Amino acid sequence: MMEVLSSDLIYQAVEILGAQPDADDAVEAQVRALVQDDLTMRRLVDVVPEAFALVLASHLPGAENMTLPDTFCAQNEDGEWVEFPLRREPIFVVALDIAQHTFHNGPRALMQNLADRSSLLKAINKDLNAGGSLDGTTLGPPSFFGLPAALYQPAASPDTP
Repeated sequence: MMEVLSSDLIYQAVEILGAQPDADDAVEAQVRALVQDDLTMRRLVDVVPEAFALVLASHLPGAENMTLPDTFCAQNEDGEWVEFPLRREPIFVVALDIAQHTFHNGPRALMQNLADRSSLLKAINKDLNAGGSLDGTTLGPPSFFGLPAALYQPAASPDTP
């Protein structure tokens, strides 16, 4: 079952994760101290940077003709990747609002540190460093390796006799 988090708690995680450029075990331990379980910690550590990267990417030169993902992927029990709308992850929805505010109001270091942790920004940087352009690019959805697809699938209704 998915742990429900307050916006304040997600903001605390944003501040911890964005305080320094590199995520390490100490940072993850600080985030872990905020929540009840390892799965929720993983959601915060993996999802928050992707929200920040999407906001940053949407403001890059050439981004007006770039298609940004509105889904993410998680693996099911069979190891197959399942795609879900980003809005299905409540942490993403809140983190996106925080990222938009941070982009326009700062602090810039928080924005950069979090976006730099994302797979989306890594993919953009790889493409740009190889001489590519963002114009007309379609970014694929981020894949969350530590998050099970079952977390985002609707609960099955019990069989009625």
